[in-house]
Amino acid sequence: MRRLGSIKIWGLAALLLALNSAHASAERYAQLLQLYVHSDGVDYAGWQANAADREKLDQVVRWLGELPADASPAQQKAHLINLYNAAMLQAVLDHYPIDSVRSIGLLPFSIFKRKFIRWQGASLSLDQIEKERLLQTFPDPRIHFAVNCASRSCPPLRNTPFDAARLEQQLDVQTRLFAHSQEAVKLDPANNSSAFSKLFKWYAADFAPDHPAVYLNRYRTDLLPVHPHYDWIAYDWSLNVSSQQSTAP
Repeated sequence: MRRLGSIKIWGLAALLLALNSAHASAERYAQLLQLYVHSDGVDYAGWQANAADREKLDQVVRWLGELPADASPAQQKAHLINLYNAAMLQAVLDHYPIDSVRSIGLLPFSIFKRKFIRWQGASLSLDQIEKERLLQTFPDPRIHFAVNCASRSCPPLRNTPFDAARLEQQLDVQTRLFAHSQEAVKLDPANNSSAFSKLFKWYAADFAPDHPAVYLNRYRTDLLPVHPHYDWIAYDWSLNVSSQQSTAP
């Protein structure tokens, strides 16, 4: 009985240690986002110049790559969104200075195809995390406004992590912010026409059967006209650098 009691105590200690480690990693990620992510982009130069904070991000990515088997669907969803965003930040910082994520790798968009992210023992790409682990498991179009591709036309990166307890509210906020932005829609009253983000073109099946304006109007205070004919906004792949960028090294 004494041996069994000892095992239980050691098991409890290991659990508490794991919980403390997870809490510390979550706090570390939150602090990094608060420090380097601004409303208009990311201070990549400042982050890249701080070796200690780059190592902290590496630790966060390793932590996000593991999740208990009994995690709830909301925990899995929030964890995967955070992993996508943290891994994209890591990739940019590993290659900074760059003008666009398109320049990472031998071919444009290689960064989205390369399997450099560890997730529960497997190697995955950004595309696999977004399209397979997230959208196939959780068919929620708001995910498109939560994951960040480090580019100007991409929905903005949150400066706080996604959290399972507040995930629905956070996803609504992200979608609402994008819905009111010039990256989501541009109106041309003179020609009675409109243009929308290419996200609605590339991921049409995820938003079907809604017209882009109909979907966005769910999250807007001023409703958009639903023009039968519309165009697409040219996607700006330049790096989402903040105007608060530190002096580049």
